[in-house]
Amino acid sequence: MAETEWWDLPLVPAAAGVAGVEDRSRFLRLHRAPRGGRAHGTVVVLHGGYWKNKFGLDDAYGNAGTISLHRFFWEKGFSAVEVEYRRRDHPGGGWPGTNEAEGAKQTEDILSALTRISQLKAEGLEEGLPLSPQLGEAIQSLRPERLILLGHSAGGCLALWAAQRWSGTAGAVAPLVLAAAPVADLVKGYEMKVSDEGDAVELYMKQPPTSESALEAYRLASPAANLPVSFPLLIVYGDADADVPPELVKAYAHAARAGAPALVSVLEISQADHFQVVDATSDAWRQAIVPALAQLVRQHYGEEAAMALESN
Repeated sequence: MAETEWWDLPLVPAAAGVAGVEDRSRFLRLHRAPRGGRAHGTVVVLHGGYWKNKFGLDDAYGNAGTISLHRFFWEKGFSAVEVEYRRRDHPGGGWPGTNEAEGAKQTEDILSALTRISQLKAEGLEEGLPLSPQLGEAIQSLRPERLILLGHSAGGCLALWAAQRWSGTAGAVAPLVLAAAPVADLVKGYEMKVSDEGDAVELYMKQPPTSESALEAYRLASPAANLPVSFPLLIVYGDADADVPPELVKAYAHAARAGAPALVSVLEISQADHFQVVDATSDAWRQAIVPALAQLVRQHYGEEAAMALESN
């Protein structure tokens, strides 16, 4: 990409002792402002990768499979932000630091990303960080009142968890959420031995769910234990997914719809695998996911934004 197409910004405002862009473990990748005037909304992408350190925005696997998404939304007139968060082997990473650390404002990740987006739009960059005209335009294109939180796999778990917390934050507007093949039930994920080595959930949580204290931690972290949802939600998955069992996603989707039928839509895509559901060049994305997402956007953000998504 050209120099003026994206910027990596600290996940939290610069402060002494706060890791960020420098160690590549936690930052926001803010993409250039969309063409054609005001953005229809802001899409926040949370990549997956079993919470492993080797998967991220600088990886060799295409941002853990989500690399095509920011450009897709940008071309449709949405601003886009990719979130890099500490993974399970980073200092402070895993549960709860990847999500939040109660009372420790400088060690949050996912919730801090949403707060940072709102802060950037309201206040701009803090003193000491460089601001170019292009970056200023990108910041002003942010629409924190019109967020679409898109999470894939482990990132889908984080998106569902964060949306529930964010929706209960004073003054915050509930985001729309697209959860693609989410690891939405951490206890089931542990029991099903999700990931190639079978230990992704246990290592993320730093413990198996085999004691009362561990089960309580799982209850706090798992979207399945935090139903009903309080935000508009589209759950998508492929029935040929070999990485996150479709049964796990299907069970969560059924429970989520039962608890909030007016808020939850579910899309199972025949013959789609784990990565096709976040590949903007795939038939699964173009023919199934985009129309379903456009319908959700139409309901909550209006016809113009929905038509932009559906445009060729």
